This record gives sequence, C-alpha cells and structure tokens, in this order.
Amino acid sequence: MMEKVNGVVLKEEKNRMNEEVIPKEKRLEIIKTFVGFVDDKLQLGDDMPEIIISYDADEAKNMRSFGKNTPQTKEIRVVDKNRNLADTLRTLCHELKHTDQFVKGRLNPTSGNDGTEFENEANAFAGVVMREFGRKYPIIFE
Repeated sequence: MMEKVNGVVLKEEKNRMNEEVIPKEKRLEIIKTFVGFVDDKLQLGDDMPEIIISYDADEAKNMRSFGKNTPQTKEIRVVDKNRNLADTLRTLCHELKHTDQFVKGRLNPTSGNDGTEFENEANAFAGVVMREFGRKYPIIFE
C-alpha cells in the first residue's frame, strides 16, 4: 500500500522485525562480539561497564530513550525490544563512547544535553563504528 502525505510517498511493506529474523541467542552473541569490537577502539579495559540488554518496551518510554549510561555505577542499559539489531548496537556504541568520555574526565552535568560536543562526538563515533562493523557483520542489517 502506498500513500502520499505532504509530498512524501509512504510505502508500507510487510517485513518482519529484525528480532524475528535473528533469534535472541544469536543477537546476544553478536552484541558480545560488538562490545569487543568497540572496546578494541576505546580500550576501556577495567572501566568497561556492566551492559544490561532490556526486552521491556516500556523501559524506553520511561527513559525517553533506548539507552542509558550511568558511569558512576558503571552500568549501561539498552532496550532491544522491537528494534533492528543495528539500531540497538548503535545505541550501545553511543553509550560506550560516553563511558570513554567519563573515564577521561570530560563529562559534566550538562554533557548529555542535545547538541553538546559530547553528544555529537558519541553520535559520530557510533556512526563510524556501525559502518565498519556492518561491513564485517552484514547480518545486523537483516
């Protein structure tokens, strides 16, 4: 079905969600591989936070985001429910970059505000890493 709204053509396709194509166990395996891939770049070592993958869709609503980094407690939470794996990994990478910024003493209470150099740096880093990882593991886009 195609519909035109304000000059934009919207095409509805009957595709399955990525999480239906890649089973949970395989997704977790890829996430672990990805964390190692990112750590090779950031060299977090002992500063690597605990990473919690959530399957609670309401958690994203409550956080108003798909990811949350609490560097003081060394914890990252990422919601994977109803998401393409590549998008979940991008969120995780973004949050890991914030851990790197925290470890280097660069974050302050307003660092997470929209448009700050810290947010822009995390977004850019995640974008580059996703392109590199996606070339090695194209399954993340299925």
